Amino acid sequence: MKSDPVDLTLFLSQSVVDQPSLVRVSRRGPTVLVRVAPGEEGRLIGRQGRVIQAIRTLVRAASDPRERVNVDLDAPRKA
Repeated sequence: MKSDPVDLTLFLSQSVVDQPSLVRVSRRGPTVLVRVAPGEEGRLIGRQGRVIQAIRTLVRAASDPRERVNVDLDAPRKA
């Protein structure tokens, strides 16, 4: 049974951050974008990117093998 990449990404991301109610996940084509509360990006990324890489691995493993899913952090750009 394959799971929805957006739902799985939302669950995993909410499990990592301090303010899970502010996590937003959207999908644009093959990319799943995660937005978290300001200042919580580091928690989602983890040391040397280990947390976000683990989320990517789990989402890809649970997705349809014919579909290539990417998980990216949707961080606002600083001016």
